[in-house]
Amino acid sequence: MYKRNAVFNAVNKNNDGEKMAKLGNYNIPEITLNKCISVCNIINSNKDRSISRLELSMLINMSARGGQYSKLINSCKSWGLIDGREFYSITTLGVKVLNPANSNELILSKKELILSNSFFNHLFSKFPNIQHSETTLLQSIEEITGADRSLSIKYENLLRKILFEINPLVKSSFVLNSENNNEADKELSNNILKIISPGISVEFQFNDEGLNAAINLLNSLKVSKIIN
Repeated sequence: MYKRNAVFNAVNKNNDGEKMAKLGNYNIPEITLNKCISVCNIINSNKDRSISRLELSMLINMSARGGQYSKLINSCKSWGLIDGREFYSITTLGVKVLNPANSNELILSKKELILSNSFFNHLFSKFPNIQHSETTLLQSIEEITGADRSLSIKYENLLRKILFEINPLVKSSFVLNSENNNEADKELSNNILKIISPGISVEFQFNDEGLNAAINLLNSLKVSKIIN
């Protein structure tokens, strides 16, 4: 199993008194990671990286007592980005994700954040090569969670969308730069697409799936303001 960051054990609890989305005993986010990061950037912009429930709802033009707002907040908590009840604060790992020193730190911290969620941790541990397009995704979900078919179908499209977003991050391979390792100077395989920036080298298969994954990764960097 992937190593989990202990700081997020408490994040799975719902502090708003409202039920989080669940598959079996697992809390799952109902909003994509990049959307939650965009919202949490608003909180992160405050000096103390915290904000009241009411103030945040006003800033994003949502009702503080509305169901969609609760879904958004619960998803931010499920991802491990924030905690709190009527007053929200960015978590320790959330601070790393929202304030990375470089693209290497951003991707590594996002990967850690994703795997701090128990569901995705177990999913990628048991099915490391799982894809959002797999026809057996429902069976994989049910094997992990013990959820019945009606519940897994309810969240199927959502989880396919999330997997499409996070797969490039979880499966990225990194080559750290050093004096004796200049990976950028090596000849690239005709079947490999490589994204290189200071400190990292991320490889994708040069096919439709790999190209989509690379685009998704670049969009992820853009959302986090590494690329302006």
